[in-house]
Parts: sequence; C-alpha cells; structure tokens
Amino acid sequence: MKKIIILVLTTLMMVGCDEPVTIDTKEGLKIVNIDGCEYIKCPTYGINSYVYSHKGNCRFCKEHRQKKLKELVIKLKEK
Repeated sequence: MKKIIILVLTTLMMVGCDEPVTIDTKEGLKIVNIDGCEYIKCPTYGINSYVYSHKGNCRFCKEHRQKKLKELVIKLKEK
C-alpha cells in the first residue's frame, strides 16, 4: 500500500511541472524564464539535451539588486 501511495505522489509531482516560457532572440538563442530569472538555453550534443546559463542581467536580479542597494543606502544614512 505504501508503494502505491509513493508512486501516485511521485507521478502527481511530475505532472505538476510547467514548461518554462521561451523567447527567441535575433541571435538565434533562446531565453528561458525559470522562477523569475532569465537563462540562456544552449543545445548540447545529446538528443534533446540543453544546458542553461544564467544571463546575469535578468530583470529579476536587477530589481533585487536595486532593492538591496536602496536598503543599504537607507541604513548608511541612518548612521
């Protein structure tokens, strides 16, 4: 009985995964949004195999850095 419950739960967790949103660029690269960050999707030599590399200048990270910088400036002004 425990094995059936574990199998059902595992199947439900796999079904719940969404495909990330993909944006094509003029350079032919694909930009993928995963958990709010942007990644570059690079094909590898395997069949349907990809490597994801963080862009480094994605919108989420930029907004997060700006928020942290504002908090730091406020703390420094208080001192």
